Amino acid sequence: MERVAKLIKFPVDLVKEIETYQKEHYISSFAGAVYELIRKGLSK
Repeated sequence: MERVAKLIKFPVDLVKEIETYQKEHYISSFAGAVYELIRKGLSK
């Protein structure tokens, strides 16, 4: 998969929620958790 770098600044409270999701779902990286959450949101 080709990747494109993008700089995104997240609100602190959103970072905390993503990190919680990451830990609860045993996702190894923050980026991986963000990808999964975006895919879930886009598939609705």
